[in-house]
Formats: sequence, structure tokens, C-alpha cells
Amino acid sequence: MSDGGNPNQKRAFGFLFIAIAIAIFGATLFGELSFYSGSLNYYSIVWIISFATIMGIAVYKLRHVLVYIRNRMKTSVKWPTYAKIINGLCWAGPFLLIPVFHSLYPYLILIGIGIGNISTYLLLRIYSKNDNKEQLLVGFLSMCMVPTLLLFSTTIFSNRPDIVLILSRLLIGVSYGLGGIYAIFTK
Repeated sequence: MSDGGNPNQKRAFGFLFIAIAIAIFGATLFGELSFYSGSLNYYSIVWIISFATIMGIAVYKLRHVLVYIRNRMKTSVKWPTYAKIINGLCWAGPFLLIPVFHSLYPYLILIGIGIGNISTYLLLRIYSKNDNKEQLLVGFLSMCMVPTLLLFSTTIFSNRPDIVLILSRLLIGVSYGLGGIYAIFTK
């Protein structure tokens, strides 16, 4: 079983995960600044543009390692159809439930990121013989953040669903950041 194919691939995903974490932190910050400055109508637009801009800069800066990221992602094309469906449902399922269970939105985001990354890790391990522990770490941490968020939302921030949403995004950023650091600094 290989550990992510090669060290360059692992480092590339480490940098990608850190870029995702920075983009989440930045978009959350700029989105909240626009919200508290009275630009409620532009909150989503500011969030999306901030995230896309930060990720765009990161991808441009990391363009020399994109081939490693693309190679790892290409392995999923060879998976059986049922594996692709399972992986897609793991990623999209919790997000598709948000309109039905809107009050659970912060938790469903964490669960979607968690089981999405865990299912991708397991399927990469089964079908591609890659042991990408950084992806497992992101998924595991995201799932562990659900009870943490629940604790905060029922105690300290019980009357502040806006803070709970911000906290869920920051916890996702922490999960991706720690996964990225793990990928870069481990062999």
C-alpha cells in the first residue's frame, strides 16, 4: 500500500488543504465583515468571491504541483460505478439535506466534509492502493467537530445561531489546515 503515490503528491495535497483552510477562514472573515457592516444582501456574494479569489491565488501559486493533484483525482475515474455513487452520496448527501433540515445546517456541513473525505480515503485505499492519511484526518476531525459544535451551540452560544454557523466553518478550516500540515510534515 503506497502512502499517497509519492511524496510530491502528498505535499501537493497538503498545500491544497492548507489553501482550502485559508480560503474558508478568509471568506468567513470577509463575509462576516460585510454582514456586520450592513451589507446583508451581499453576504453570500462576498463569501463566494472571497473564497474563489483566495483559492484562485493559491492554485496559481501552486500550479506547478497541480499535476500531482490531478493524477490522484484521476484514480477515481477507474472506480466501479457503485463506488462512485457511494462516494458522491457521501459528499453530497448531507448537503442535499440542508433545505429539509435547515436548523441542522452547521452540523450537516461538518458531516458532509467528514464522511466525504472518509469515503474518498477508503475508496482510494481499496481501489488505488493509496493510503492518504491526510484525507482521513480531515474527515475524522470534521466528524469529531460535530459534538464539539453541538456542545457550544447548546451552552455558550445557545441563543446565537449565527455564531454557531461561523464556528462550523472555522472548524472545517481547522480540519483542512491540520490535514494539510500533517501531509506536508510527515513521511
